[in-house]
Amino acid sequence: VVPLPVLPLQAVCQQLRRPGPVLEGSSRRGRLALHATAGCAAASVAHASARRLAGSAKRLAAARVRRARRREVTTQLGLALVPALQPTLPSVAAVDYPVDKVIPMDRLSAELAKSPKRTVVITGANSGVGLAGAKLLTAAGHNVICACRTQAKADSAAAAAVEFAAKSAAPSGGGTATGLVCDLADLASVRAFAAKLAERKEPLDTLVLNAGLSLNATEKGSQFVRRTADGFEVTVGTNHLGHFLLANLLAPQLAAASEPRLVVTASPVHDPKSAGGEVGPPAGLGDLSGLSNARFEMVDGGSFDPDKAYKDSKLCNMLFMAEAARRFGPKGISVNAFSPGLIADPNGFFRNQNPLFANVFNQISRVAGVAETNEFGGGALAYLAVDQDMKGAQGGWYDSYPSGKHQLAKHAASEEARDVSKQLRLWELSEKLTGLA
Repeated sequence: VVPLPVLPLQAVCQQLRRPGPVLEGSSRRGRLALHATAGCAAASVAHASARRLAGSAKRLAAARVRRARRREVTTQLGLALVPALQPTLPSVAAVDYPVDKVIPMDRLSAELAKSPKRTVVITGANSGVGLAGAKLLTAAGHNVICACRTQAKADSAAAAAVEFAAKSAAPSGGGTATGLVCDLADLASVRAFAAKLAERKEPLDTLVLNAGLSLNATEKGSQFVRRTADGFEVTVGTNHLGHFLLANLLAPQLAAASEPRLVVTASPVHDPKSAGGEVGPPAGLGDLSGLSNARFEMVDGGSFDPDKAYKDSKLCNMLFMAEAARRFGPKGISVNAFSPGLIADPNGFFRNQNPLFANVFNQISRVAGVAETNEFGGGALAYLAVDQDMKGAQGGWYDSYPSGKHQLAKHAASEEARDVSKQLRLWELSEKLTGLA
């Protein structure tokens, strides 16, 4: 890490503890008392109202100052804590993977407009990587369906993609973007979304299983378990089971396209040997005993740990990808997975974490050189979704490796993700939980 001029840590902490400015006129005693005489009452009320308005303006100005100071102090704190927290960050290369192929960032979106026009469904298209990918694809002339948890989010995402396309200088003139509801934490909503797509009687060329969530890593134990409409633990229920049902429901429609693709947004944390996977509790599904009951807390049957639950959900994504490639491949569907990299956006993927931690970690990951951006992740998503370079690719893992290097590298998944018997077992249990078997 390149040394940067920062405030001493002690000074930063003093800044955090320092009280905000005293607001003149904000106390009851600071207000004018009404005159007792009737002749002065009206003037006194008007004077008091003016004082209250002035006090409100001062309070708003003071709040803006405090917010600006908190942002500045958070940035300085993040910089000051880099040496101390370096061991908790993903290293640039925790393990040297043999790499089959490297795609640099400038190549990811270079050929999108030259690819044959496709209809692409993206779950979680209202923010982060999903929104960035939707914008790029719409600007490149493709038709994008933004599948989001609410209609308002879906409409907003579609409007943002169309606006981005209108401002783009792409020679294609831009494609289209439509918003539809698909709440992955509610299997009835997933089925309704698939039915709406079938009613449209339009080709479906690419399905991108991108939506995902990660809960506050400090809230461990049964009392913190959040559940989907169908009773599943919400992390695995959303990230894996909702997507599992959607992919199976849309597989026939995908198979009818000329060169269909299924793209899975995964993460290197599925691998305990990876840069992110080695930090905190490692991913591991055990014997999958938890999935024998819809009210599971963890896939391995253990007690709820939100950090491990997220990593396990990404391992489920990788196991699903491999089994889907085996099952859907003969139908002509290309199935691959990718990682958008570490994007510690406090208002995006890290929105469920402690705000101070999220902001500090965001600063640290950037300074340490291990962070990626939504633009990189969106470019990676778009590349796998439509680029001709991915035509016929099957069962590949395209990782943002090494961390923070702004490139995709195709290499082997984790040892557990390559377990064929576990791939099959997860598929069978998921069929039962989602009502497909």
